[in-house]
Amino acid sequence: MKKFFTYPVYFVIFLSIIGLILYGSLLRHHYIGGKSFKSLQEIAVFFAKIPSTVKFIFKNKTVSADVITPISETVYSDKKFFEKKFKSTSQQEELILISRYSGDIGKSIIELRDLNNFDIIHSYLPNIKKIYEKTDLTKEEFINLKAERGINRFYMMHPLITEEGDLIFQSHRGPLVKINFDGEIIWVNDEDIYHHSINTDLDQNIYVPIHKVPLTKKVCEYVGVSECGKKFFLDDAINILNKDGKIIFSKSISEIFIENEMSGRIFSQENFRRDPIHLNDIQPVLTSTQYFEKGDLFLSLRNSSMVVLYRPITNKIVKIIEGSFSYQHDVDILDEKTISIYNNNSFSNYKNLEIVKNNNEIVTYNFETDSFSKKFEDTFKKNKINTPTQGLADFLEDGSVMVEDSDNGRIFYINSEGDIIWEFNNLSSKKQVYNVFWTRMIDKEKSRKLRNIIKEKK
Repeated sequence: MKKFFTYPVYFVIFLSIIGLILYGSLLRHHYIGGKSFKSLQEIAVFFAKIPSTVKFIFKNKTVSADVITPISETVYSDKKFFEKKFKSTSQQEELILISRYSGDIGKSIIELRDLNNFDIIHSYLPNIKKIYEKTDLTKEEFINLKAERGINRFYMMHPLITEEGDLIFQSHRGPLVKINFDGEIIWVNDEDIYHHSINTDLDQNIYVPIHKVPLTKKVCEYVGVSECGKKFFLDDAINILNKDGKIIFSKSISEIFIENEMSGRIFSQENFRRDPIHLNDIQPVLTSTQYFEKGDLFLSLRNSSMVVLYRPITNKIVKIIEGSFSYQHDVDILDEKTISIYNNNSFSNYKNLEIVKNNNEIVTYNFETDSFSKKFEDTFKKNKINTPTQGLADFLEDGSVMVEDSDNGRIFYINSEGDIIWEFNNLSSKKQVYNVFWTRMIDKEKSRKLRNIIKEKK
């Protein structure tokens, strides 16, 4: 009988051990943010994901990846979908626009709800297939869009509603879409990769961040490549469109810093960063004050932990605000000298994990005193509002605020004294929490008009 453990067998075992060590090293290199061997990293991660992929197939009883999943597998038997927590003495006229994954219908939905009792006023379920049909999926920017988003997983990010009941939204790194009250497509702009926030000015112009593809020649010189594609560097840009979806202004953030002789703010890290900017909000100034002018833009640059006051008409950076916040989102103008900033209060450790330091905060900056202060500190601490990414706060005229704790699938309505009036958890009937995609408070005037439109439709 021949021995099994011959020299060739030992040699195969030796090579296997070496292979496992190299494979493990490659995975570790990937998860600590290593920049070299990118192609090999992708292959290693693909094989590492096979067990979870098999688990997904058995759990969801489908080989298709086009299935929405809860934020976690936790079952929250003690939570409610909507819970009134404080009896308000006044009725608010404002409506609230919520975009969310519905675990019960298995796709994304947008709902216009009453702020007082959370009743649904109107729902939007756009035809995603038709959006794809009107998008050039052969473009490099969107060649993987359908595979990545699918039909059911396609979601509507930070939808904006017009006075006519039309909706404008994007799928976060997809085309910009406008639909009417009945969900029919009005236009699709697939000229750029749109992401994060959507805001408008008094002329109904639309402000949305994009990824600039290809990079401009000026930015390419700093990146150090001749092929100026987004795979090397994510250069965010400001896009302004008119109400018909036509681009009327576009400007690279990197170019703004280069042309303002501040290129070091973007390109002076010890190690090259592919995404040093991460523009997540563009807030247009609607009225001139002593500290900012109509047409100025407040830009939230998350990965630089700074808010920039930019003046497009002169291409000048008027002011850089930084200090009392990190990895922030959602800049809002509160009055003629004050802005609010949603401070995620988070940081990235060496494992590239985003960690929140205790809880999020609403930070205000006063231009007159050049100082920061905080709102609703105790409320945020008590309720552990701590989304590492995303998150926003929309204020009402009476000083109350709607807060979205995005990564935890929650929305809070808080009065001016810091009392929580109600809490919404995006629960399915199985008591699992699903994603929400940037809720929006609708002002009184627009809410009145929308109520009238809905009344007439009925």
